[in-house]
Amino acid sequence: MHFGVVGLGPVGALFAAHLKKGGHRVSCLDAVAHKLEVLRRHPLRITGQLEATAQLSELYTDMGDFVATKPEVILFCVKSCTTREVARQMKAHGVDAKTIFVSCQNGIDVEEILAEVFGSNRTLRMILNFGVQFVNRSDVFVAFCYEQVLSAKKECQPWDKKIAEALTSAGLPIKVVENYKEEVFKKAILNSALGSVCALTRMTMKQVMEEPELVRMVRELLRESISVGETRGYHLREFFEPAVTYLSKGGDHKPSMLMDIERGHVTENEFHCGQMFRYAEEKKLDVPVIQTIYYLIKNLERAIILDTYVSKHYEVGG
Repeated sequence: MHFGVVGLGPVGALFAAHLKKGGHRVSCLDAVAHKLEVLRRHPLRITGQLEATAQLSELYTDMGDFVATKPEVILFCVKSCTTREVARQMKAHGVDAKTIFVSCQNGIDVEEILAEVFGSNRTLRMILNFGVQFVNRSDVFVAFCYEQVLSAKKECQPWDKKIAEALTSAGLPIKVVENYKEEVFKKAILNSALGSVCALTRMTMKQVMEEPELVRMVRELLRESISVGETRGYHLREFFEPAVTYLSKGGDHKPSMLMDIERGHVTENEFHCGQMFRYAEEKKLDVPVIQTIYYLIKNLERAIILDTYVSKHYEVGG
């Protein structure tokens, strides 16, 4: 199969390396030219809980050049906040009408953005259950990894099963499920409960889960999120304790929200606490902790953007 990977961050790099190792053709698109130059000279290595080594050759910064390779399946591994613009550019460049798109991103309803642009019959969603980060520009470390989940959709058959088989045979186990929306929400609960707290405190997952007052906050976020999920018809009453256990095993790992804050980037807050808060508002459900965390991160992002603008346009001195 011919896969396209959009975004060569840790997640995109993980997929690209495994698929290439599995014998598939892999075309990659990333806006950062010097990142691709490194990957042209050095093999991409995955270590830790997963292992793969692959030399990538089809690396593009230009959307037109990438689209011209005509991938059968395109994995979207960019940040959720950039999905709509990237998808619109791709459509404008005449992406093949038969291409299948897979949202390999965190957050609630992010796949709906791709469905709006390309159609629901060409859009799938993957729920990621691993923690990854770059060691250097060509080495990715996998801190933890559990089974990944891919949405099953009648209108996308047999591509859902073909994609799962390709990744599983390449060493990245994928389970295809029909009730994927509930799985998406469960993962969003985990990300919101711990990733948001890590972003605000600048602490790793392990550090947060070692502080009693922060653990209490995480547990309250879990409870409120589960209540929101119940209003959506998801069966989450037995999810609380498994969620606490899962989060306690995160290790000394920086989640993506924290890494975004450290780099001065916008986080996926709108697709985590933000979307949960909007769901709660629809049902007139009071979620004070989710609301507080959502507003705090939102305004932290505003402050970071303002600081970046000021530093670029003004000389600050005494």
